[in-house]
Amino acid sequence: MRSDMRSVTWHLGLIRPAGAVALLLGLALAVGGCRRRQGDEGQQGGDGTTTAGDTADAPLPEPGPPPEDWPRVLVVGPGAGPALYLGPEDDAPAVGYLNPGVRIRMETSFVNDRVEVLVAGALATKGWIPTRRLAAYAQQRGRVEGTRAYLGPNDLVTVLGPADAENMRVEVRPWLGGGNYLEQSFVGTFPREQLADRPVDEAEVEDVSEGECYRLPAGETVPVYESPRDPPIVSLPVLDPPLPVVVLIERGEWKGIRAGYGPYLTGYVDADLTPCEGSLPTPEPAVPAGEEGRPYWMTQESGPLHRVADGTRIRFHDETIARLRADGWARELGRQGDDMVDVFVAVNDQVALRGLVSADSLTLVEGEDNSAPAEGSETEEEEA
Repeated sequence: MRSDMRSVTWHLGLIRPAGAVALLLGLALAVGGCRRRQGDEGQQGGDGTTTAGDTADAPLPEPGPPPEDWPRVLVVGPGAGPALYLGPEDDAPAVGYLNPGVRIRMETSFVNDRVEVLVAGALATKGWIPTRRLAAYAQQRGRVEGTRAYLGPNDLVTVLGPADAENMRVEVRPWLGGGNYLEQSFVGTFPREQLADRPVDEAEVEDVSEGECYRLPAGETVPVYESPRDPPIVSLPVLDPPLPVVVLIERGEWKGIRAGYGPYLTGYVDADLTPCEGSLPTPEPAVPAGEEGRPYWMTQESGPLHRVADGTRIRFHDETIARLRADGWARELGRQGDDMVDVFVAVNDQVALRGLVSADSLTLVEGEDNSAPAEGSETEEEEA
């Protein structure tokens, strides 16, 4: 049950807003793409050094080999906006979106808070992603040291870099179900050997303890404390219906709770909790799946819908950026002559790219065939 839920436990709004391509580029392919907004990708490099800001006008260093003290293979974590860029420069065009859990292999050192990666899967591609999108799966349950965050098997955490020979610095934002995340994130350490680029078989590891399910009081935020003697560390938000929590221990009016569906927040609350009707409810999925075999990405744009042939190459700025390893789907966004079509393309719910494909690689599924002249056009009149 938990592994099935894990496949859809990332909020769509953290990954891409509606109208994906409009935010992906918002301009013609012949023009430079998205400029990073201040603060979107953070100002700290993967090695903890500042790489932007007062050096914004300086030329970027040439990328070196991947850092030896990092895992070479990781996965994509949650984040806002596009994830894949043509280069490390602030004004490098954005070309795609990556959903959490997509496996990537680092190909370079960190440059300007980005790193070049190979993206695995049915829509194989290569590009630069923000270092804040580097993540890994927890392989066992455990506390993120130095925080009140707690991980269960296969929870995704953002990897910030080595803390020492045995531990990695990680950032955790507890997931509260559906599209809700705790506003505050927590930075601490987790054993390096317990982070990996693939989910663990949950039948072979111990899950978080069950506890008793209660709901928070309706219409009010609830402070969470490190202990009954300490000041609050964070507040749980108002949700409708009220957020369920697991009570692990009771100390008079105080209750030790675990909030969220993984990653979790733990601590103490002094609030009037109401018993759930049964066990902890299954949360609403955070990333909707596609329907009728179509990737969810195809619902994020309008335009004629096509099937795309296996082996099709996607081009951007006269450069091949990807090749389909299976039949895919595409929304047509425009035409460039008779031979090339501007598309938003995906094979599944993992990766979506913007680029040009050859017209003969497309098969129209629904919508108007823009390759044919309109009725009464000048071409038809000349032929008549």
